[in-house]
Amino acid sequence: MTPDLADLVDNPREALDIELKGWLDLNKGVNKANIARHIAALCNYGGGYLIFGFQDDFSVDPDRPASLDAYNHDAFNAIIKRYLLPTFECHVLKVASSAGPEYPVVHVPGHKATPICTLRDGPQDANGKPQGLRSGTYYIRAPGPESVPITSPQQWSGLIRRCTLNDRENLLREMSHVLQDNQAGLPGVEERLSAWDKANEERFDTLLQAAKDFSWPVPLAGNHYRLSYLIRHEDQSISIDQLRPVLEEINNEVRDTVWTGWSMFYPFTRPEIAATVHPENPDGTGNDLLETNLIGNGRFDTSMPDFWRVTPDGRATLFRGYREDVRLEESGSWLSPETVLRETAELVRHARAFARHFPTASTISFRCTWSGLNGRQIRNFDPSIYWSPGRIATADKRVTSGEWPLVKLNTDWHQIVAELGCPILNLFGLDFCSAELVAAMAPRFVKL
Repeated sequence: MTPDLADLVDNPREALDIELKGWLDLNKGVNKANIARHIAALCNYGGGYLIFGFQDDFSVDPDRPASLDAYNHDAFNAIIKRYLLPTFECHVLKVASSAGPEYPVVHVPGHKATPICTLRDGPQDANGKPQGLRSGTYYIRAPGPESVPITSPQQWSGLIRRCTLNDRENLLREMSHVLQDNQAGLPGVEERLSAWDKANEERFDTLLQAAKDFSWPVPLAGNHYRLSYLIRHEDQSISIDQLRPVLEEINNEVRDTVWTGWSMFYPFTRPEIAATVHPENPDGTGNDLLETNLIGNGRFDTSMPDFWRVTPDGRATLFRGYREDVRLEESGSWLSPETVLRETAELVRHARAFARHFPTASTISFRCTWSGLNGRQIRNFDPSIYWSPGRIATADKRVTSGEWPLVKLNTDWHQIVAELGCPILNLFGLDFCSAELVAAMAPRFVKL
C-alpha cells in the first residue's frame, strides 16, 4: 500500500518539499545538472520529493516515454555522486495514480550534520557559462517554489538549525554512557498521558458510532490498536499553522527507519481526508490540535480507517485497524509479529523526530493499547517466514507504557520497542521477543 505517495501524484502540487518536473531525457548533461540542483536544495531543506510527469500548471505531461526504465535508483544516485558532497542515496519508486498510470517519485532524505554542497559545475553553454548548477554552492528551497543558491542569512537559518539538531543527536549518542536515566518518572507526566489517551479513546468511539455507513471485516471498536506519546519539555508550543509542515518534515525523517507506504500521522492533502483544526475538548474548550479522520461517514475510499490527533505541544495518538483483517476470509484470525514491532518502532521514531522541535525536550512517555487479540494466532504476511502453529493469544487486550530520556530514543530504540511491543507477543507464547529480535527484523521495516 502506498496511499501517502499516491496522494502526491493524484493531487500534483509544488511546495517547498515537492518539485514537479516533466518527462526529461536523463542522458542529457544539463538535465542531470538541474536534477542535482533540485536534489541538493530538497536535501538541504530537510527532505522532500522530486516527481516526474507533470507540467508547471500541474497537468500531466503528454510526452510520456514508452518506458520508465531510465528513472531508476542507479541513475539518480549516479547524479548525486557526480555533483554533490557529501554523497547520500535517494529512493526511486514508480507510484500508480488512481487513474492508472505510474509516475517516478524520487524521495530525497534530509541532510545530516553537514549540509549538501555542489562538487562541480554543470555543463557549459555556448558562452562558457555553467548550466544547472555551480560548484561550491549550497542550494536551498525558496518560495516559488524554486531551488536557489543561499545568498542571505535568513536562508541559512533553517539549514543551520537542522545541522545543529543533527549534531546534537550525534553528541547525545556519544555521551549516552555518562547520561543517567534520572529524567524519567517526572511527576504528572503519566497522568497527563493517561488523560490524553482516554480523551482520544472517547473521541474515536464517538466518531465510529456516528459513521453509520462504516463497514470493516471485523468490528473496529474492539479490533484496533491505539498508540500514544507525550514529549516532556519546557518550550512554547508550536503554532497551529506550523504544525502541518512540521508533520510533513517528521514524515520524511521517519522513513529512514519505517516506510511501508502507509505512514503514521501522514498529513493528506485531499480535502475530505486532510488534517483539520479541532478544539481539544468535545465542549469546544482547550487548545487547537490537528485531527485526521479516515473513518468519516464510512464512505471514504482509503486503505485503512486511521484516526489520529496531534497537538502543538508534543502529544500524539493514532488509532489503526489491523492490516491482517483486510483479507475477508481471514479477518480477525491472525496477527503478524512484524506488525507489532514495526508499528511500535514507527511510533518511537516519530516521537524522536517531533522532540527535535522542542529544544528542552527531556523525556518521552508512551502508552500502547492492543485490542481484539482473542482468537488470533501468530502468522506473517510473507509466507516464506514460518511461525510454529498454535501460538494463540491468551488475552484480548494488552496495554504497555513507559517513559524514557530522549537520549535513549537515539541510542537504545530497539530496547524501547521491545519493552513496549514484546508484552503483546508474549500473550502468544512468543517468549523469545527481545531487543535483538527487533534489531534483526528492523531491515524489513523499510519496504519502499
